Amino acid sequence: MQKPVLLLTATVGVVGSNSLVLSPIAARVAQDLGGVTPSEVMSCAAFYGLGVALSALFLAPLADRFGADRALKLALALLAVAFLGSAMAKDVMVLSIAQSIAGLGAGVAIPALYILAAQIAPVGQEARVIGKVLTGWTLSMVGGVTLSAYVADLAGWRFVYGGLSFGVFTMLAFILRTDWPQVPRATQVTSPLTALRVEGIGAALLSVGALGMGFYGVYNFVGSHVVENIGLNVRDVGILTLFYGAGFAGAMMFDGMLDRLPVLRSLAVLFGVLAGVYVLFYEFAHSYTFLLAIMPIWGALQHLCLNLTIGWLTRLDPNQRGAIMGLNSATMYLSVFLGTLLYRPFFESYGLSAGGAISLLATLVGISVVLNARWQQVRILRGGDPAA
Repeated sequence: MQKPVLLLTATVGVVGSNSLVLSPIAARVAQDLGGVTPSEVMSCAAFYGLGVALSALFLAPLADRFGADRALKLALALLAVAFLGSAMAKDVMVLSIAQSIAGLGAGVAIPALYILAAQIAPVGQEARVIGKVLTGWTLSMVGGVTLSAYVADLAGWRFVYGGLSFGVFTMLAFILRTDWPQVPRATQVTSPLTALRVEGIGAALLSVGALGMGFYGVYNFVGSHVVENIGLNVRDVGILTLFYGAGFAGAMMFDGMLDRLPVLRSLAVLFGVLAGVYVLFYEFAHSYTFLLAIMPIWGALQHLCLNLTIGWLTRLDPNQRGAIMGLNSATMYLSVFLGTLLYRPFFESYGLSAGGAISLLATLVGISVVLNARWQQVRILRGGDPAA
């Protein structure tokens, strides 16, 4: 089982890198294409996000009918072509089209990767396996941001996307040679509508949204805060990213414990601790020393909460995992959009402390949703008597 887990982890790292590499190289892309600004180049990231959201909603459910392994193979082939198209783009329009196609591939690939992680996990070890696969996001965050800037400096930004294309193609070659578990395919056509009728899906998705919005609303502005408000440089922002990634990856040692703990009760406790972190952000965001200290803790909490929410979703209906995980990806990418749009005016007026306050409110919503779901679960187990 170890080889497939490592392969899925590496694939998450390569696929996830695309959502992060454009930001540090946007200025070089704009300079090379000519007549455009870095902000115009960054609009390509919006097209990528839109492609992911649409694909996660309407294409990811195909994994239920054709198998997560087959869906992943097709998605990776599409991603390899899209990244190659990005490397060859002559203007922003072509780059936007290529990134839109990449989004379509990623919207299928990411849910399929989570589904396969759940399928290959031994019974009772789902959280441990999913946690290992989630560390691929650390690879994309640390490696994607750092390596892309380094490659762009040495060889040019086109080599960044060429490298991503080669990386995806390499992952595809290994995946084609790997035997994946044969699980029963869904006999009915699944879709976002069928998945939304699954009992408990609403609470789980609200938890995902609260977790994602709370995170992105602060994380998206940490870099600007450190440079503009604290007066440090981009290198210091990179150190914060490394500290966050270390905490996210280090939390993997606790994933085995999650398999032995009640999901909803554990998630409520972790959300509570996360709320405390956002209180600290509100109070001490002006201190770079504080940010260094809190980043690993924040990363670890995000890893554990993400693990639990994915585990919660994959258990709701095994026959609709594709559609359900598609909704998960769409919800998370919507939280990226909202976390940027809604937080921006508050950040510009009041700084990162305001982001901490809003993220605290989002996390409190997450706590209430999880506690209510837990209460409903207990009520059902006790025969419908809430006073029992």
